[in-house]
Amino acid sequence: MKKYTTPFLLLFSFLLFSQEKDTILTRLQKEVREAIVDTTKVKTMLQLGEYQLNRDFDKAEGHFIKALDLIKHKKEDYYVPFRAALYVQMGVVNRRKANYPEAIEYYLKAMKYYEQLKDSSGVGDVYHNMAMVYRYQKEHRKAIEHFKSSISLKQLVRDSVGLGMVYNMLGVSYRQNKQLDSALICYNKAKALFTSVNNQDNIYRVNNNMGVLYQSLQEYDKALKIQFENLDRCRRLGKKLSMCVTHYNISSVYKRKKEWEQSLKHSDSSLQIALEEGFEERASVAYRRKSFVNAKMGDFEDAYENYRKFNRASDKIFNLENEKKIQALELNYEFQKEKQTDSLQFVQEKREVELIAISEASKKKLYFALLLVTLVGGIVIGYLIRRNYQQRSKLAKATYESEKNILDQEIITKEKDIKRLIADNSMRLAFKEELLDTIKNEVTSQDPKNIKQSLNSLTTQLRLQIETESRLSDLQEKIDQVNTDFDKILQQSYPELTKGEREVCALLRLNLSIKEIMTIRNVSVDSVKSMRRRIRKKMNVPSEIELEKFIRELV
Repeated sequence: MKKYTTPFLLLFSFLLFSQEKDTILTRLQKEVREAIVDTTKVKTMLQLGEYQLNRDFDKAEGHFIKALDLIKHKKEDYYVPFRAALYVQMGVVNRRKANYPEAIEYYLKAMKYYEQLKDSSGVGDVYHNMAMVYRYQKEHRKAIEHFKSSISLKQLVRDSVGLGMVYNMLGVSYRQNKQLDSALICYNKAKALFTSVNNQDNIYRVNNNMGVLYQSLQEYDKALKIQFENLDRCRRLGKKLSMCVTHYNISSVYKRKKEWEQSLKHSDSSLQIALEEGFEERASVAYRRKSFVNAKMGDFEDAYENYRKFNRASDKIFNLENEKKIQALELNYEFQKEKQTDSLQFVQEKREVELIAISEASKKKLYFALLLVTLVGGIVIGYLIRRNYQQRSKLAKATYESEKNILDQEIITKEKDIKRLIADNSMRLAFKEELLDTIKNEVTSQDPKNIKQSLNSLTTQLRLQIETESRLSDLQEKIDQVNTDFDKILQQSYPELTKGEREVCALLRLNLSIKEIMTIRNVSVDSVKSMRRRIRKKMNVPSEIELEKFIRELV
């Protein structure tokens, strides 16, 4: 019973895996049918084509072509990434068909869009795929250069899986160029990267290439073990291209071991898959391998026929015309790129000139604005200065008028004082003249007996005059002391009073009689009475109130 258990488990696992594959395929096909929005449909068709690329080559190509037709006239920016990815896949399709010029053309179209998107990872993918074309063309130097360019970009974006795939293919180019040590280094780097992300599919691809390397190192048992493990896995996954390549690699190991029948068997298997799937480059190398093995086995007729088929396929793939087409495509791409660069440089220079012009215009506007602000500021400052000057002039004029009025009043007051002094002096002079006349007429003309009596009378009069003048002098000083504050009160309360009337009020306030006022003012009695009436009227003093009492009560 145990001997049937292992085959049964393998069959069961295979059925489960096949069911899972069919489920993915069915899901993607259903999504394509039910997609309403073009972006969703294109995205799903791209995924379906990528899924079937290693399983049903023709259907994969059909999905890519339909997707490109769907977005052929779409101008929106969000279709650009889809267009670039589809061009890459169409390049892969044509590369596997050995249509190398068409493949390069698609890759260069994809490169243009990825550069437009500034997608470093996408540009790296294009360099990788172009390197594959050059490797199939046996231009190993150009292939290695492109692989290295791809590595630089993949490192920049830290794409571990993409970087591992490039190292794996770079190792193949080094191996084909007989740089076996470099190839082994690349394989080990690739395997380490895939192991770090647990990517089993790509680990098997690296192992397969390492199997070919072991073959070159004549470690045939290691090489066959790896290749058969990989072949079994490719069959389970349904990966036709990998199966085709692995059969060829196994054939190569048996060729090295000179086991011709086994080598021919696997060459036939590789050729059959290549013809069914349209892998023309793989068919070409399979014909060459069969021709070599036929010759070794002594079957020269089949060897000749297979060699003719190899030549026809090889001429189709590796002819000079294809090489010229590829070179022309590369040169045209470089020319367009340089032209675009020159155009961008011209646009940039034009933009710089425009910016300079805008900057200069802005500066002119700024200068004009500053000039305008300066002018307005100058006008405002001038107006304020002029206004200040006018106000100061008015103030100076008012001050001048006020001081002039005060000075005029002082002059008038001084004139009155002078007049009073002159009057007083005249009175004194008159008194002295009168006294002199009295002495002459009354004293000198008297009898000697009466002279003494006359002198006594005259002496008495002089004493009285002296006392009166003394009292008047003291009174005048007292009037001057009191008059200052009282005069201010009268000016504030009764501004219509004249200075003379205010002086009379001050004398009345001292309780002087009309006669005393007359003597002090050197006016007549009628003048003093008249002045009293005017004062009463201007001060609005009722008739029943004494004027002197009213005046004394003001303070």
